[in-house]
Amino acid sequence: MPLGPMHPATRLERVEQQLRSFDQLHASELAAVAAEVEAAGAADLAARLRTFVQLHGDEAGIVLEELADIRHTLAIESGMHDQPDVNPQSAADPAAASPKRARWLAAEARRAAPVSRRGFLTGSKGDHD
Repeated sequence: MPLGPMHPATRLERVEQQLRSFDQLHASELAAVAAEVEAAGAADLAARLRTFVQLHGDEAGIVLEELADIRHTLAIESGMHDQPDVNPQSAADPAAASPKRARWLAAEARRAAPVSRRGFLTGSKGDHD
């Protein structure tokens, strides 16, 4: 029997999902900014920014682990201890294995990749300098 939508364990699961989404969104945005900063010639500043992105991800992971532990404890206290624990990655992103997402991620990686002057002027992404 699943827990209701207003049960504390269910609410915590939604909070975990939101935190994962925010963490991934902010990390990808900051990674794009770091690439732009590096392309502008400030590699040391871009490296510092990437360090902060990594620290943010690590700290968010600690918070998410604690929330998952609290949620698990609440589920046990509610009599749901025989229910298997949900995989956090699949709960955070049910479409993680979809081909459409893989194509989108590849397109984003290509878009974020640095472009040579020749590639920029000719419209190709290849490095032919």
